[in-house]
Amino acid sequence: MFSTDSPSSTSIHHGKTHTCANGVQLHYRIQGDGPTTLLLLHGFAASSVTWEELRPYFPSDRYRLYLPDLKGAGLSAKPRDGAYRPEDHAALVLDLMEGLQLHDAVLVGHSLGGGIALFTWEMARESRRERLIGRLVLIDAAAYPQRLPRFFAYLRMPVAGSLILHLLPLKVMVRYNLEHVYHTPDEVTEERIARYSGCFTGRNTAYALIATARQLDPAVYQHRLPDYGKVTIPTLIVWGRHDRVIRLPAGERLHREISGSRLVVLDAGHNPHEERASDCATAIRAFMEEHG
Repeated sequence: MFSTDSPSSTSIHHGKTHTCANGVQLHYRIQGDGPTTLLLLHGFAASSVTWEELRPYFPSDRYRLYLPDLKGAGLSAKPRDGAYRPEDHAALVLDLMEGLQLHDAVLVGHSLGGGIALFTWEMARESRRERLIGRLVLIDAAAYPQRLPRFFAYLRMPVAGSLILHLLPLKVMVRYNLEHVYHTPDEVTEERIARYSGCFTGRNTAYALIATARQLDPAVYQHRLPDYGKVTIPTLIVWGRHDRVIRLPAGERLHREISGSRLVVLDAGHNPHEERASDCATAIRAFMEEHG
């Protein structure tokens, strides 16, 4: 169905920092100087490193990629302020986009980052800043309340969450998570374990992970979701057929609710942008060319 494009030679500019209006500092990296701009939002217990296998498929002369670490992740600030709801993240993403003077950007979000992308679009529409976002790409997006994944549920427990993050050997914890994310065991490579290990270390990282998990209450978000029927910009939905974290019916529902959206299903688990990076990139690039 998709071509097997080879990754191109790309380079990441040195990391930069944006200070939001509320003082929170967001770290981001830039790749390329092309005319088409993408801003990519990672998911829970991740950082911008989640895009390492996807970004080489976007040539630097054609695309400009902004790869931020969300608040509480990577090299971004991790304040102990309790403000880790998807809406809180979305407000900071809008602040970043305005600070970067983006226009008509392609907003890409994976998992929790996909949910944040949808909240960001809604906030942009309500505040008449629609100019910032021209297209949406939602990869296995957290768009609906659901039963929480086991690791997520553990972090919500008053004592267990802190004990897990502080006492469980790092490599064991990362491997456990990745085994539930990828479709097959051979996808859990030492390289990927090393890449994600940094997402569980650092000052206040445990606090940020626990705060995020505890503020994602399915019962609450049943009444706080954006109205997906009001999404009017071109939208691509990419899903892993074997996703056990957010199952395919959620993607099919989102496709039905966003009028005119396109759904692409790949032979992958929860992270098709890693497991099937070439196919995922091909789908995104074809979508952008069609709606350029």
